Amino acid sequence: MTFIVSAKQIVIMFLLMLLGFLTGRLGMIHKETAKDLTNFLLYIISPCLIVNAYLVGFSMKRLIEFFQAIVAVTLVYSVSIIVSHLIINKKFFKDQETRSVLLYGSAYSNAGFMGIPLVSAILGESAVFFSVPYLVVCNFFMWTHGVALFSIEHKRSLRLRFLDALKNPNVIAAFIGFVIFVSGIKLPELVLTPIKSLVSVNTPLSMVVVGTNLGAISFSSKKNLKTVVFGTFARNILIPLICLFILLSVPISGQAAWAILIMASCPVPAVVVFKSPVTHGGIEKSPAFQVLYGVKVLLSFLGGFPFLAGGSLAVALCRV
Repeated sequence: MTFIVSAKQIVIMFLLMLLGFLTGRLGMIHKETAKDLTNFLLYIISPCLIVNAYLVGFSMKRLIEFFQAIVAVTLVYSVSIIVSHLIINKKFFKDQETRSVLLYGSAYSNAGFMGIPLVSAILGESAVFFSVPYLVVCNFFMWTHGVALFSIEHKRSLRLRFLDALKNPNVIAAFIGFVIFVSGIKLPELVLTPIKSLVSVNTPLSMVVVGTNLGAISFSSKKNLKTVVFGTFARNILIPLICLFILLSVPISGQAAWAILIMASCPVPAVVVFKSPVTHGGIEKSPAFQVLYGVKVLLSFLGGFPFLAGGSLAVALCRV
């Protein structure tokens, strides 16, 4: 049943992505428009998603599970980043740009755009609460370790990158949401209704943006085959397996483990198209990224997500 629900949701998301691809190719959505929509998703809708996830009844059990999830996700990212740096090194990839793109695309997943809709569809709205720890830790690592992978940000001090992480709207939203959760504050309808309205457009809008980005990519380059194979293996097979092993080894509830596994199994984040300094001048600037991003997203939809069914079953059996 879990596999059927997952497959159905993936097909829906793929169709939305196809719509974005076609509108991009036809010139109905331009590159700058897609960039503006990405910013809107990142800085407006994503924080609303996080705050909305906290709007559940407080309980000590749920609070403990929340911090257990924080620890588990931190462990997942720490191990994943170390493994990524071990296998994606100067020996195999001499070009700094290619290596940076691979490291970023392997360590970080499209948890916000794809992960939350999948968690909601497969596990229900209540499980979205456990997506928040993943997003918080992901944003922290992304805005410290992630941006440091690229030459533009590499020279900035760790303190400045840490401050950037704290100023990120998603981290701020997580703090506000946590205060609401612990204190039991009830948001007025005037505030709650716009938040829920924005949350409801996350899936369709994010998939259209991903599709539009794919429409701007050229797949003609053959010299990046090693990049594609290595990156796809790391992002869609190795990292989810590492996550599964860690989740089976730490004390964490089944629902929280499922949510984390789904988030970690998503493809390369679409945000890197416009936010990573190496492609900030336009995605045509980085052929390596073009191929890696496009192929990895397509492969994730065609064959990557079935891993979730087996992984979820393993988590379920071990938590019974």
